[in-house]
Amino acid sequence: MLHPFKAMRPTRDKAYLVATRSYISYEPYELEDKLENNPYTFLHVINPSALPEASYEMRFNAVRGRFDAFVDEGVFEMDEQPTYYIYRQKTPVHDFIGVIGLLDAQSVAEGQTLPHEKTLEQREMLFEKYLDITGFQAEPVLVFGKTNAAFDALLAEVQKDRPEYEFSSTDRYLHQLWPVPVGRVQELESFFASAGTKYIADGHHRLASSVRVANAHPENPLAQGVMCMFMAEQHLNIDSFERWMRLEDRVFSPKDLESTYEVWPIDAPAGDFSKYNFEMYWEGQWYALNHKQKSSDEVLATQLLLDTVLRPVLDVQDERNDARITYMRQGEQDLSTSMAKQGYGLGFRLPPVSVKLLKEIAHNRGSMPPKSTYIEPKLRSGLLLHVFK
Repeated sequence: MLHPFKAMRPTRDKAYLVATRSYISYEPYELEDKLENNPYTFLHVINPSALPEASYEMRFNAVRGRFDAFVDEGVFEMDEQPTYYIYRQKTPVHDFIGVIGLLDAQSVAEGQTLPHEKTLEQREMLFEKYLDITGFQAEPVLVFGKTNAAFDALLAEVQKDRPEYEFSSTDRYLHQLWPVPVGRVQELESFFASAGTKYIADGHHRLASSVRVANAHPENPLAQGVMCMFMAEQHLNIDSFERWMRLEDRVFSPKDLESTYEVWPIDAPAGDFSKYNFEMYWEGQWYALNHKQKSSDEVLATQLLLDTVLRPVLDVQDERNDARITYMRQGEQDLSTSMAKQGYGLGFRLPPVSVKLLKEIAHNRGSMPPKSTYIEPKLRSGLLLHVFK
């Protein structure tokens, strides 16, 4: 169930200045520029470079202190009535829309909200401590599921009104947000009460840590909710990550794969994975790899590559931490020239994971290898906050 809530959010005139990408997406010089030239960016609140020598507890308390200072200054205000929020993000190539509300933390334990990735306990515990001390959630977890015509019609109707927020960011993304009118909240509550299984698209560690906080504070009803954005599964965009590898002193040849794969040269990466499983770059040449027994729609491509190439042929035992491997978001651009100049002589392009396969993995309680999906939309921090203490 996704519930309405009273969001803490920036005033209309400051929303475009406050909202930010995740701080890890900024280069150091970009982060420094934002902090120096924008007094309202939410990066000031979550500033990772502040108190670098201090303990985690001191740094997390400082985050809460900086947030309280923003509230005292009037940058943030609490809504008077609980509601849902419709958020639209229009990129140069995609148009995303969803509903932001509070997901029952208990729904994860009850199997009503399903993950497709395993989380690292150490990261869970660290972010649990962060949430417990700061007392707010600042970036929605992304979930998806099935919708219906009534849901789509309600969203379209609300969007006829002027957005509360409407601004473009420097990456040429348009952001719009509408608080759902009080008279329409009940319709969305009814939809979410019977919407069925929800699937986590992005934010597995944030969700798991929020569930830990909920379990640690059963006396606090506000802590039982996890801020999420729900969107229709057909609107989700899933891209792949390319794998690039430094061969170092290892001897490799495409002939090493011929017992398992049909291997043939291609002029350039085409992304037509209906005809083969992977595209491979090696020594200035692109190749197509087609497994002799497994078609591309039968298996998870990242797992197949790991099991049949990276582990047995290239001795990759820990794909997450092997220093020879780097990951690049996959697009139409051929990255081989740039990657080869950096010393990455071997590269793989993979088909994106389908929503159907992602749901099957979630239902089977499975998990994917690291960097199996790049899922959009990526949501802004600081645009809406769920303050639970």
